[in-house]
Amino acid sequence: MSANAKRPGPRLDAMDAALWAVPVRSVQTRPHIGAVLHCEGTAPSLDEVKAELADRLPNCASLRSRVNLRAKRWDPVSVDLEDHVAETVLAPGPDAVDDAVRRLIHQPLPANGPHWQLHVLHGHEPGRYALLYRVHHALQDGAGMLGALESLFGEPDSSVSSAGYPFPQSPKVTFAETGRTVAALGYALRRKGIWAPAKVEFSSRRTLAWADVPADALRTAGRRHGGTANDAFLAALGHGLAEWAGGQYGPAIAAPPVTLLIPANVRREPDAPGNRIALAVAEVPGGRLTADERLRAVAASTTGLKSPTRREALRRIAAAAPAWLMIRVLAALRSPARTGALASNLVLRSPLRFRGDPVTRVVPVMWTPEGVPLTALLITYQGTTSVCFTTDAAIPGLDGIHERWRRTVESWTAPART
Repeated sequence: MSANAKRPGPRLDAMDAALWAVPVRSVQTRPHIGAVLHCEGTAPSLDEVKAELADRLPNCASLRSRVNLRAKRWDPVSVDLEDHVAETVLAPGPDAVDDAVRRLIHQPLPANGPHWQLHVLHGHEPGRYALLYRVHHALQDGAGMLGALESLFGEPDSSVSSAGYPFPQSPKVTFAETGRTVAALGYALRRKGIWAPAKVEFSSRRTLAWADVPADALRTAGRRHGGTANDAFLAALGHGLAEWAGGQYGPAIAAPPVTLLIPANVRREPDAPGNRIALAVAEVPGGRLTADERLRAVAASTTGLKSPTRREALRRIAAAAPAWLMIRVLAALRSPARTGALASNLVLRSPLRFRGDPVTRVVPVMWTPEGVPLTALLITYQGTTSVCFTTDAAIPGLDGIHERWRRTVESWTAPART
């Protein structure tokens, strides 16, 4: 069973080329991004999955595209669904899906055709199954992945897309705005990160963990301190890292500021293959601050990221950057002295179904390239925010960052003591 695409593909952007150039020395650092869709109903057969995908793939150009590095473009290709659909029968248990995801995320993607795969996971609980979607990060960024999920599992006639950024019709970007945007990234490339004082040794071994909170918890905390849900997400991550650093450096040394690298969505075409992102930077203050103090500081510092003109400036800079420069930027940001933590926030606005079975929960899955000890990928769906934390397994205590993050968010929602 196959689905074909005939139209010429778009050119390869600088970020796409840079991601293909990221060195991979271990199976645990393969550049994957993905999501687990938890469904209610009876698990479908592989033939049923293939038939459904064959009907939906014509509406999803990115999943019918393969990179052509020599021509520097994405080529439309035929898709043999035998290579792209797999099944895993799980043992019963509440942790069976998470354990399976930890194993499967490190498997190679199909060598023939586009680099993506869908796994049907079932057997862990009666009346429930899960679909693990995973894709090469150079084929889809986070927003592109949301667009693909909506094409495959959303309402066929829905006009709502979670992929594209809502740019204004005629954005005006001044030279000053462009200068501030470039300066922010340059600052991140020059300063030392939180990892330098600990003198930690990075490795290629990875640990995946997840944390869920009500979406309202982040929104309410953000508004209380003059910010957004994303500000609360970033502040809680920075606060957890500051706590971790306090344990590493000792009480006599205040934690340094935490640099967060943010893949900002600059996508105009919801279904285009490749990455339509630009790197932005947010800094969470270090020192001995409370979570509230850090949240107020983050809310004040991310004003530029909330500006459509700043986002347009990021888009233009990313579009103009040559591939060699983007490769050097990513290499610099993976050095132990300069790297931060990657933090990405996605919102899935459309309800998803598979052949009528409702998707009740969507959980993100994210890789961490060598040289970046931590990534946090957040997806909000149907009132629940789920975050995937991928950490370098060689760094002591970092595998508990998801619990630190959750406790910080819960501290904002706890009733005030009288």
